[in-house]
Amino acid sequence: MGSVRYCSGQSIYVLYSYNCPSETHTVSKILLRLLWIVALSSSLSCQQQEDEKPQQNLTSFIDKPALTFLVHPYDTPSQLITRFQPLCDYLEKQLGQPVKLQLASSYVDQIKRISNGSADLAYIGPTPFLRAQDNYLKGNDQHLTALAAEATDGQTGYHSVIVVSSHSEITSIEDLRGHSVAFGAPHSFGSHYVPRTMLSASGLGLRDLQDYAYLGSHERVALAVLHGDFDAGGLRQAVANKYAQRTPGLKIIAISPPLPPHLIVARPRLDEKLVDQISSALLTPTTDFVEVTLALGHGIYFTKPDLSLFLSARQVVKAIETRTEVPAQW
Repeated sequence: MGSVRYCSGQSIYVLYSYNCPSETHTVSKILLRLLWIVALSSSLSCQQQEDEKPQQNLTSFIDKPALTFLVHPYDTPSQLITRFQPLCDYLEKQLGQPVKLQLASSYVDQIKRISNGSADLAYIGPTPFLRAQDNYLKGNDQHLTALAAEATDGQTGYHSVIVVSSHSEITSIEDLRGHSVAFGAPHSFGSHYVPRTMLSASGLGLRDLQDYAYLGSHERVALAVLHGDFDAGGLRQAVANKYAQRTPGLKIIAISPPLPPHLIVARPRLDEKLVDQISSALLTPTTDFVEVTLALGHGIYFTKPDLSLFLSARQVVKAIETRTEVPAQW
């Protein structure tokens, strides 16, 4: 007795050929051979179908245009890649579409690219967001779409601080008169506009400092103060905390009120269905989002944006740029 196994769809059949009388032996032999041919053909067909499935999915993935996710250079490139690549990988998986991380060469570069549509998505701070909406897209019927706001441990937004070396005898903002202060990028809310406002609220302007400079990023401000290049610096509290326990480390002498959050935004005219998918992936994340949280920072997640929080940010920017009175809460 011989047997033949072959695949049809998801089932496997076993056919048996019994020993035949001599007068039918030739017919049985032919039948058995035909069954072998059918089995071989079906097996190859099943294998081809299995091989084509992932290939078809891969082809569908590759055929979709890549989305560009743009981040402003508030930290070192290596830190930014480590922090945001898992987020891009997560979005790529949720959307079934490539999402490519890109680092803007400057704050202005980010503002221009997300405004003119050469980038699709951006992680953006308060000042660049307002600059894009109020200046680059002024008079335009389409604006940036705020998809999600960054939150940490239940708090939406963040704080800026003014720091000195832990060895410094400076203990307050008023003590900075006649000293040097480092700021981040000119378009940075947390490392320029807010620290400048904190100085103004204490009666100090740039003319009261021995010197000042714009170093481009929060990280450079921290290192410049640590190395003694500047007596003090303004930067985001989360960056300052990284250096608090060093010897010497950074000492916070002033902290800002709560600030509007960083946002994830979509460029003007990005497909509405895609916008909804991205928003949903951020606001109602799957279990895969755990890796994203670990990379972005402990306790960080995204929540629905409240753009009314940016009214105070507009006041801060206006106060610094027009040299008018600082907002009351300062």
